[in-house]
Amino acid sequence: MRNSFGVNVLPSVLRQSDLRRAWCRGKRTITPAQRVWTRYLLILWGKHLGGDDSPGGCVNVIGRLMIRTDWSQQQADRIVEVVNSLHEQGYEGDELFKRSRELIIPGTSAASIIALAKESDDAAFVEKVMSRAIKRDSPIRDVAIKRYCDRKSPQDIARQINHFTGCDIQYARKRVIWCEEILEEEMYYAIKREMEEEYSPVAA
Repeated sequence: MRNSFGVNVLPSVLRQSDLRRAWCRGKRTITPAQRVWTRYLLILWGKHLGGDDSPGGCVNVIGRLMIRTDWSQQQADRIVEVVNSLHEQGYEGDELFKRSRELIIPGTSAASIIALAKESDDAAFVEKVMSRAIKRDSPIRDVAIKRYCDRKSPQDIARQINHFTGCDIQYARKRVIWCEEILEEEMYYAIKREMEEEYSPVAA
């Protein structure tokens, strides 16, 4: 899965649109809440494939509350608002998750509305989707591995590109950010499509 050359093609990319044309299906629009949800699944994927323990911050909690087959933009915005508010009050980790769930979905209805699969199953699911949605030799996939499995920051990846190509670090960092944005957009639609196929009723 690892490709040591993927990100090193980024200095030759002049525009984000060029990156999209070469490696994906063009411009896709997602909301901030959808980005958070997708990022959470990518964190799970990287945690299990890379063996790292991700911190239980807001992104993780928001993502856990959004693990379901269907949720509206209004519900998503409500989740983000509640979690951020509780985090500012000092709640963290499992305590933040439990308190957020109590406020967003009070009572026993939580079990029927939110489906929390085992993290390892979620990670395997994301890996399956990524193998179909993101080309193996793509710089976007390489950024995904470095960011979520190796836990590298965009600046770390930019320094690596600088080391191998001599490219200006800030120029490289901007292209790494482009890859992250495209990754989230492509994976969001690919994950939702896969979930819809898995949960669609079988024709009689």
